[in-house]
Amino acid sequence: MLDDYYEKFHADSGYERLLFRAGKGLQSRELNDLQSQVGHHLKGVADVLLKDGDLVKGGELVVDTDSASALITPGDVYMAGQVRPVTSGVVPIDLNATVDVGVWLTHKVITEEQDPSLRDPAVDAINFDEPGAARLQQICQWGLLSDALGPDEAFYPVHRIEQGTLIIKQPPPQLDAVTQALARYDREANGGSYVVQGMALSYRGAEQGKQSFSLEEGKAHIEGYEVAFATSRTAEFNYDPDIGEVKEEPKTFQADAQDMMRMDTDFFPVKSIDEVNVTVEKGAQLTRGQLSGGDDLLPDESVLEILSITQGETVYVQGTDFIFLRNHISWQLSGQEPAGGSQYHVVYRYRKQLTVEYDERGFSLSKQLEDGGELVENTLVTIDYQWYRPRIDLVVLDRFGHIKRIKGQAVHQSPVPPKAPAHHLALAQVTQFWFNNQAPSIESLAIRAVSMSQLEQMQSQIGDLYQLLAIERLRNDANSQDPTSKYGVFVDPFIDDDMRDAGIEQTAAIVGGELVLPLEADIHQLQVPDERALTLPYVLEDVLEQPKQTGSMKINPYMAFEPIPADIRLTPSVDHWTQTHTNVASSITRRFWGGNGARVSTQTVSTTQVLSSSTRSAEFLRRRWVNFSISGFDEGETIEQLTFDGITLIPEAQ
Repeated sequence: MLDDYYEKFHADSGYERLLFRAGKGLQSRELNDLQSQVGHHLKGVADVLLKDGDLVKGGELVVDTDSASALITPGDVYMAGQVRPVTSGVVPIDLNATVDVGVWLTHKVITEEQDPSLRDPAVDAINFDEPGAARLQQICQWGLLSDALGPDEAFYPVHRIEQGTLIIKQPPPQLDAVTQALARYDREANGGSYVVQGMALSYRGAEQGKQSFSLEEGKAHIEGYEVAFATSRTAEFNYDPDIGEVKEEPKTFQADAQDMMRMDTDFFPVKSIDEVNVTVEKGAQLTRGQLSGGDDLLPDESVLEILSITQGETVYVQGTDFIFLRNHISWQLSGQEPAGGSQYHVVYRYRKQLTVEYDERGFSLSKQLEDGGELVENTLVTIDYQWYRPRIDLVVLDRFGHIKRIKGQAVHQSPVPPKAPAHHLALAQVTQFWFNNQAPSIESLAIRAVSMSQLEQMQSQIGDLYQLLAIERLRNDANSQDPTSKYGVFVDPFIDDDMRDAGIEQTAAIVGGELVLPLEADIHQLQVPDERALTLPYVLEDVLEQPKQTGSMKINPYMAFEPIPADIRLTPSVDHWTQTHTNVASSITRRFWGGNGARVSTQTVSTTQVLSSSTRSAEFLRRRWVNFSISGFDEGETIEQLTFDGITLIPEAQ
């Protein structure tokens, strides 16, 4: 300000008016305070309706992707207690970043030296052509926050552009008090956060450590405030799967016909396989040291056991000729040993760490190794690996148009999605599997607004549903009360046998809602051969075997035993039969009926219901033939008597 300019207005002083008194001189400071006081009162009222950066008129923005710039039309913007006009402008922007486009408000003091027209224009006055009050000039221009024109300037953001897409927060004009009232009503009446149209999330791909998603253009209300996208938007999030680590996962090596075995890890997809430890059997030629009773080092580490040591026809016995000690063959025993400097053959087993080529689910092992060893069948294989743990992320939208990702908790299986934070709209949940060739599963969670036309259509559908239900109830009620006679016509829907006369024999059967010819069945007894049971062809296999023995003795050296009793078999040994008396063949027909022509129907119904139970002796048993088979007699033995249930039987041949 100027050196001769004075202003002492402070809102905290509580001065509401300036009271000019007669006979007292008018101070220039009082006139300046009067302007500041009026401006303060006006700003207090205007701030209730508007907030800094609100568009009152015009100010539309168009993103030009070819020139990477934003084109803004002239408009009126509320700033610092006043609605100020802003001319059109072009602002360069970064299409790959989030930028705020707004208005820079600057002030400049103008005196008669810069503008001579400010001198007193009254020709007849004493003060003609003399300097008077200076002017405070406002300058408004479109720009970015990063422009930073000067320390005394103020920036008021108006538009936000994210990666070349304009985020429309509220249409102008924005009356802040009215907007807040509408937002409060929307929250109380409709929940406040929902999608009006569009806003569908889709997956685009992953590259350079980023997952790219596309959000469809549309409009949403978040906490009662409107967020609109004129075009679709791209959202990128870090490709950051949670890594799980598994140590010594056990497997058993069992090779196939090609001496290979596929091993799938318990958890996948696999990030890396760090260690694969196997048991290898290997033969090697060693040279005996010159020192008698000394040690010979085995060529591999982590040796588990020595299987054999031979030299020509000589076989050395462990524990008698040598011992296995600290990965060495020790000849310190008093047994025989190879001559110093001679070679001998040793077969041993040891643990080895392999480097394998793996995919997302596991790897394959070959029985034959490059160093001449081979993997031992039915031995332990341990795997150390890292894998990507599944996770469910949540994609949300806040009231300022920011697309955010809420990371879920990674688990071994069945992940649970996180909850949406307050003041955010959940758009979709993204189930991350982390397979290279598999896109994540996206499930839309956005609550969508239902229009009045859709509500009317739903109301009509509900009315139709109630009408159909009422008709069905009337139909069932009519069938239950008078199912057989309609206008003098006998009607049978062929549901069951309730409408049939069970007092006379019925020559037709009802099956599956159709009237068909009945089926009759004769039960034939299965002829059992001489063996005790019927089985499929089989080959005996030794499950438990003990071929070794330490001694022997006779079980019955004096031959004191009773003769083995004879083997008598009855065919059939047990007789089961069922007696059924019915005049309606439907139940029997349903057991065998399976189709008609090209139509095949299979039905299985199981019902168990015990109403009463009683037991009594059968008055009469049915008669049938029973065959006898007697075996197990030695030579010279004869049959003296043969009885069955107290009845003496005479065999056909003595």
